[in-house]
Amino acid sequence: MNYELKIEHAIEENGTIDLQRLVTIATGIRNIAEGALQMRLRGVSLTKGRKKVSLSEALRVSLTGIKDGSTILQLNAEQFSKTLEPWQTDIFRQEAQQNLPDHTPVSLFIEAFRDATLENGNQDLLDKSLLKELKQFKKAFQSDNEVFVISNEGTIPALELKKPDFKKIQELDEEIPDSEPILINGIVEELKYSKLKVKIKTSEGIVDGFLSDDLTSDDIAQYWGKEVTIGGTAHFKGGGRSVIEISRIFEASEGDQYFSRKPKAETVEQQINRQLKEKGFKNTLADIVGKWPGEETDEEFEELLKNL
Repeated sequence: MNYELKIEHAIEENGTIDLQRLVTIATGIRNIAEGALQMRLRGVSLTKGRKKVSLSEALRVSLTGIKDGSTILQLNAEQFSKTLEPWQTDIFRQEAQQNLPDHTPVSLFIEAFRDATLENGNQDLLDKSLLKELKQFKKAFQSDNEVFVISNEGTIPALELKKPDFKKIQELDEEIPDSEPILINGIVEELKYSKLKVKIKTSEGIVDGFLSDDLTSDDIAQYWGKEVTIGGTAHFKGGGRSVIEISRIFEASEGDQYFSRKPKAETVEQQINRQLKEKGFKNTLADIVGKWPGEETDEEFEELLKNL
């Protein structure tokens, strides 16, 4: 499919682009598209290990030309229905993946920015690592007046990006906590259409998970329908959702019921509130949010620091 990326009010002459800026744009499109694809395949954008050749081919985007009229980059990318291997397509049946075969790397790039900047965006398809890549794309702007417009010959709504849009992305990033190690106790439920994803039934409800690169479906097959304790990393997403990257699986033992709790997504302030409450401290942060620094005297400032 063909796309155009237009830079309005560009500092370069019409029909030209600085090579370093071109590298930044290309890297941004690739990384954001890969993160958005992994969010749909595995539920988390950051993956470890060597990428499969088939995935690298699926993420290919070609520059086919540069047009006059400000600076217009002409791009081409194939739909995933033509580039992803069959073993990956059997999980397209899931709700967030129904339309994935019709997407391209560029359309996922566009959709990721829409999800992060629009009020009705699907924040469940965003995590902290993907938001970091979205924020990095700000480096492609070389002046405050520039506008990036990415379109697909009128077949999808054009994406219009301005520098102020990145403030909203930053705010969303601050609302999502960092990933953290976790232990979960529950019953493993097999997913009919996927060997990568897992659901764990805990006392507080269902927890979504996926196998890390160190595990295969054979490692967990023996535990289907059984109570286990799972070790891994909780990755948090927009909207308070989370997914567990499973790195260890072992039979549950007496006392493991303590870990039968769903991971809670907390903002930085909520984490500090909880930790201070557990230690019996007053939440000093709540006293200074919104007014520190700038409004307190030197004496008040020193007192605040003593109480932290």
